Amino acid sequence: MISAIITGAGNSTRFGRNKMLEPIAGRALLLRTLDQFLLCTAIDEIVVTSRKKDLPLYQNLINQDLKPSIPIKIVEGGQERIISLHNGIRASHGDLILTHDGARPLTPVKLINDLIEAVSETGAAMTAINPTATVKKTAHNSLIISDTLLRTNTWIAQTPQIFRRDIILPALEKAIAQEYFIPTDDSEIVTQMTPHKVKIVPGDPTNFKITHPIDLSLATHLFSQP
Repeated sequence: MISAIITGAGNSTRFGRNKMLEPIAGRALLLRTLDQFLLCTAIDEIVVTSRKKDLPLYQNLINQDLKPSIPIKIVEGGQERIISLHNGIRASHGDLILTHDGARPLTPVKLINDLIEAVSETGAAMTAINPTATVKKTAHNSLIISDTLLRTNTWIAQTPQIFRRDIILPALEKAIAQEYFIPTDDSEIVTQMTPHKVKIVPGDPTNFKITHPIDLSLATHLFSQP
């Protein structure tokens, strides 16, 4: 069984308001993201995490605009993504757990299927893309360049990511117990808290995250294309 956890409990600090409710070509961002996962026939259930105050708003959106063929459950998230993810997984039933930023509405269904296929090799896989610009490295709190990173060996993390339940759930619980550890993405939880390796599946440039209002304009343009 495969469960998809869609995180939508963030504060949208950089955006300025709850971006999950913002329209993209006539449909809320949350619905656009759910649409892509509902097109993936391998997924058996979806769990959406939400801020407490947004729970009824999310539920109304789903009730009014979707006729899902699989169960969609909404659960309360936390102040940190790691807590939201934990709550979402605990509310799910899958042996395989797909994790995804709710603010990535353009995820190709083929990419989701490629991840599901890849997880059989290592038990953990993520999507990522090589940078198109040169990446410079500096020392901690310094603006002095210490290294130039090869683009072919450097990856920009995306979601979705996928993990066996028996890998991600214990890793999450261990990470939560170490309160000082705030992971930058879900794969880091596995690489830091377990001996398991995470496989990269090459991603898609259109699978970008809505972070600033200009990203919303770009997504609207792409959804408006024939």
